[in-house]
Amino acid sequence: MTIMYLLLRRLLWHKISARVLYLLAKSAILYYLIPLPFLKRWYKEAIQAFLWKNQMEAAHISLAWTNYAVHVEGGLHVNIYARIQVLLVLVWLAGASFRIAKQVSEYTRLTRRFAVCAERIMSDRHRELISEFRERFGVKRNVTLYQGLEGESAESFGITKPVIPCDRDPGSREAELLISHEMVHIKRMDVLWSILLDFASFLHWWNPFMVKLYRDFERISECSCDETVMAGKSKEEIDEYLRILIKEALGKKELPIRWKNGFGENAEKIKERMENLKMNKKWNRITAGLLVAALTFANSMTVFAYRDVLHVEVAEDASQDEIEYTTDGDIYVFAPDDASEEEIQEFETLEELEGLMDICYDCQFMDEEGNVYPIAEDDGVEPYCDHNYVSGTSSIHKKYSDGSCEVRRYQAQRCSKCGYILQGDWIGTSTYAVCPH
Repeated sequence: MTIMYLLLRRLLWHKISARVLYLLAKSAILYYLIPLPFLKRWYKEAIQAFLWKNQMEAAHISLAWTNYAVHVEGGLHVNIYARIQVLLVLVWLAGASFRIAKQVSEYTRLTRRFAVCAERIMSDRHRELISEFRERFGVKRNVTLYQGLEGESAESFGITKPVIPCDRDPGSREAELLISHEMVHIKRMDVLWSILLDFASFLHWWNPFMVKLYRDFERISECSCDETVMAGKSKEEIDEYLRILIKEALGKKELPIRWKNGFGENAEKIKERMENLKMNKKWNRITAGLLVAALTFANSMTVFAYRDVLHVEVAEDASQDEIEYTTDGDIYVFAPDDASEEEIQEFETLEELEGLMDICYDCQFMDEEGNVYPIAEDDGVEPYCDHNYVSGTSSIHKKYSDGSCEVRRYQAQRCSKCGYILQGDWIGTSTYAVCPH
């Protein structure tokens, strides 16, 4: 979603309204915060309901990199891969949550103190004015407006009780435009979106697209706010707004608060906002909503890349050893009652290849043609051999005192001349309660 936003921002900036891009940016923030794999099940159910009937098929699933859940007597047991993932996610999420919670707590205390002080010094004239603006913009929350110090920038901060300092005379045209701008921010709860963006950046600090979105969000927020305030205004009114924008950016002092919406910014951002207003882009609420919804749905299709969690239910009287044996397995095989003879034969062949007919030695190498060679412990490399390697798999069979055994398999290569073995990546491990070899 972020990539789509950045592409539209760069390629179609002169055509697409900043308000559309602002909606896409907020959708991108939610993509970083909301886990989406649950959508895969909904989509699959919808596809099966409208396009074809679900048909049970035989399956041969490797559990090496799969989240595997075993249900027994109302309890849940997961494999080591799932446990490691859950642990890492909890630590990652706890760290980011602690950091954002601490900052939000400090911010809330500070803004509440500002709100209490501003409420005490707010004049009747300011109360009447802000009451009119709340009604005009449909803001239900209590907003405090107070006369800021001369040279203080017009801005808004706070979530539940927003505060607007403004150094202009309450009845002036400049004050009306400045307060209108801040009321748009308050209505859209842009401070809350800034906090969510910070939380997303804590979670995804390693993602370069997240960094780009973080740096760009304030700009697109201000540009979209300018468009909303100046919607339907004449050229003269827009020019007046731009003059105030320049005046606010020159020599104004900002309050030392982390999350706030300021009217005036640095020269580079002011230039972009001025150019955006002069373009007079078209805006249609319905068209914008449909476009954002379509792009959001299209981007959600990436959930099909997530691997499904494999759920298996075992008998209620299963022992702890049986549960552990199930969760520690490497291969899960499923064959429905109506499976064809060809599918059953395929699984029987796979089972034989997995651990019954191919184990001839405790340490052995099997090439791709099925030829088996023993591996001696003292097999070393021949320094003068012109090696000719053949690909295959190496197996290490280990039998335990309780009668069980374990077979570990690796990708390997064997020299057809001297027999030297190059052992590669681990493929998997097969465990047997009673050794059949």
